[in-house]
Amino acid sequence: MTENNSKAVRDFIPEVLKLSGKECIVRELSDSSFLPELEKKLEEELKEYLESKEIEELADLLEVIYRIAELRGSSKAELETIRQRKKQEKGGFEKNFLLLNLLEKSSYPGLCSAGSTESRRVVFKSEDAAVIEKKGVKMRIYTTKAESENAGILYQETHKGHTEEFLHEKSDFIYYILEGDGVWIVEDKEFEARAGDVVVVPAGKRFWFRGNLKQVCITAPAWGEQYECHIRDLEL
Repeated sequence: MTENNSKAVRDFIPEVLKLSGKECIVRELSDSSFLPELEKKLEEELKEYLESKEIEELADLLEVIYRIAELRGSSKAELETIRQRKKQEKGGFEKNFLLLNLLEKSSYPGLCSAGSTESRRVVFKSEDAAVIEKKGVKMRIYTTKAESENAGILYQETHKGHTEEFLHEKSDFIYYILEGDGVWIVEDKEFEARAGDVVVVPAGKRFWFRGNLKQVCITAPAWGEQYECHIRDLEL
């Protein structure tokens, strides 16, 4: 193998090659230099799966996808949250639908409209929610945006608080405290709150909170990642 046909490999591959008696030259790249190589690897793994249809090739694809996401600033948990949200908004691929053509609505009045209302969800089960832990807070995210763009909802638990100061440009954050007590720091001003209280943080206000809490958080309109701004990380 020459430098012209070099490729990204798993971490243990150089050692495996040496143990098998094969010589190899390895260059360790920076994250920014490795990312395009990994994206080429994604094409390679996809091609191998399409040729073999083996489940191990799908596992290789996942490993590459997870690392690409990490290099682009997202964790596996965040990637899974996005996957769950998109599934709730647009569905998965369980029904085996094949789109044959996109018809003009005016040409076929009523086509598909009756089923769309009936298919809208009313009850969101806790077991279907995406569960992640982020910035010191364990969250259960109910992906309701497809049914209600006006608000989103999640359940939170934390023993110490939210270790990030941030703001959201579009959504108000409304907290109903179920158990415990804490302090919300909004624009550097402290506000104490306890079980039974409601905390409202308007859009555009930077904030964080500390405390031992179980609470429900409602965002209105529904939270959008692109409008969230990181201010700083905190140690609690």
